[in-house]
Amino acid sequence: MSQKSKNTRPPKAAKPGFTEWIKPAFEREKVICRIIAAWVTFAAFTLLGESEVSFTDLSFAQDTSVAAMIVTMLLLFAAYTVLAALLPRFETDSWVLLAFATVCVCRWVSDYDNSKNQFIFLLAVLLAYGLFLFYFLQKNQAVLDKVDTDKRITPVFVGLFGLFGGIVIAVITCMRYCVFSSPNFDFGLFCQMFHYLKTTGLPLCTSERNVLLSHFVVHVSPIYYTMLPVYFVFPSPLTLQIVQAVLVASGIIPVYLLCRHYKLENKTTLLVCFIYALYPALAGGCFYDIHENCFLTPILLWLFWFYEEKKAIPMYVFAVLLLMVKEDAAVYLVMFAIYLLLSRKEYKHGAILAVAALAWFGIAMAILSKTSAEAALLYEGQDNPSIAGPMINRFNNLIPNKEDGLLGAVKTMLFNPGFLLTQLLTSGTDVLWAKVTYFLELFLPLGFIPFCTNKQSRWLLAAPALMNLLTMYQYQYDIGFQYHFGISAFLFYAMIVNIPDMKAPLRRNLLSFGAIACLCMYLMIVMPKYTYYVDRWNSGKDTFRKMDEVLDTLPDDASLCVSTSLLAHVHDHDILYEINYNAPESKGEINIIHDDIDYVVFDARSMSSKAEKQKRAFIAAGFEVDESYAETEDLILVLKRVG
Repeated sequence: MSQKSKNTRPPKAAKPGFTEWIKPAFEREKVICRIIAAWVTFAAFTLLGESEVSFTDLSFAQDTSVAAMIVTMLLLFAAYTVLAALLPRFETDSWVLLAFATVCVCRWVSDYDNSKNQFIFLLAVLLAYGLFLFYFLQKNQAVLDKVDTDKRITPVFVGLFGLFGGIVIAVITCMRYCVFSSPNFDFGLFCQMFHYLKTTGLPLCTSERNVLLSHFVVHVSPIYYTMLPVYFVFPSPLTLQIVQAVLVASGIIPVYLLCRHYKLENKTTLLVCFIYALYPALAGGCFYDIHENCFLTPILLWLFWFYEEKKAIPMYVFAVLLLMVKEDAAVYLVMFAIYLLLSRKEYKHGAILAVAALAWFGIAMAILSKTSAEAALLYEGQDNPSIAGPMINRFNNLIPNKEDGLLGAVKTMLFNPGFLLTQLLTSGTDVLWAKVTYFLELFLPLGFIPFCTNKQSRWLLAAPALMNLLTMYQYQYDIGFQYHFGISAFLFYAMIVNIPDMKAPLRRNLLSFGAIACLCMYLMIVMPKYTYYVDRWNSGKDTFRKMDEVLDTLPDDASLCVSTSLLAHVHDHDILYEINYNAPESKGEINIIHDDIDYVVFDARSMSSKAEKQKRAFIAAGFEVDESYAETEDLILVLKRVG
């Protein structure tokens, strides 16, 4: 080889000059995105700054000069341009845009305080944010496809999600009790029922129907016995609230297992579990304190998982547990059985579950009808003798003849499906909007994935939502009450079943949008409850503690008639009535039903005109103000029976 060829080397590539280096950052689309990102960043800084008024006030940020905004945006634009030039392989402008848009959205939904237009505002926010989100996902598709979490870390984050969701529920519900915001209906009566369960083993209660009666005359719910061992160790109303939070949060375990069964990516599993932990219908279902319905979500999800894993015996065990929750829980089992029969061709399991559910439903309804008649005899001619039995009146809009009972609703569904549509989309404007809102509250956080399938038989898993959409009973289509736990379980199951069949871009877009919608709804619906009750406790805990101290001085063996807000705090008395039911007002007159009680106790913090009438009626019936409680009668007013 010649010396010349030996010394020959390829010429070094010239380093790009500043112009070549910065030029890619000035592509038209990137510049437009960067300008919007700078503006959104400015808006985020404005929201995070200290201001005496809310962003909903027209005067908000009006003191900021246009020049200051322009200078700030120019500086931000320059900084983002340098960032884009330094990281040319990443769509940095889209990251910045989404990050600060998220800051704005979180602040907006957290601070918006107009309850009347709250959901409309949320939809507007999600529409605007959705545009940024989908742009971000489109520009970063290749990067996001390569990213996934370690399978060893995934269950840790899932556990943290569940822990967070459970703690928030527990704090809200426990604080409700501590600040005397949990009424007799529907918390005080369950507190007294657990007192009787602990002392007698029977689910008795006097405060539910103003007479000593088994709660199972109203609802057949033997599932409550599974909570009794915990209550034995910690006999407190707070125990019931915490157990409910644990039960609801525990549903994240079968959700995670179902995701693993369907071999979902770790990042997809995390998104599904994140949505479950913050799902507003689950947290909202606890807002009105404990109900047996809270068992539905974990039991159904475990039932689904055991079916998918082909573990027949535990599947049937959880089917039995499901039927123990409540008489109408059989409807959920029937719906699952129909899904197995029509969609999965599981004729054996589907038939067995359907027959068992229908048989138990018939037995439970017969029991309730029989005990209703017997219980009415105890009412001794009070105004409303229908104190127990099947609560079919919630579907009266579907029952032409009351004598037909629920069979009348079934006939309507089979013979006149057009009428169902008139109830689903009722002509009442307020009801219509309430139901539309409810539908969106259920499906927006799930990205509407329960409907995203080519196998139409899977839509059966979304059918339970119709139970709440067809009724005119307003609480069933309000996520602040307890009627969504079973529906939620079906919807999460439908989402998990559908995800594997979806193409990656659609799956990513819908799941991401669902997670953002869920977070926004959580910040707007759930977290204000948390803040409200914690603030109430912190500002008035001395008063609340003093009220509890006064109530604790009442003799343990005394029979009481108390205000609804006080009843849970004296739940361990055998004879316990709520004033409004024991002394109802009719045509301006107070009619006292039970006057052979030892004490009448009013929440004196806000004595209404009706309460004043009740007080005078009890005094006329032989009670007098107990002067031993004179120092605290501005909080607790105690009347004692004379003689």
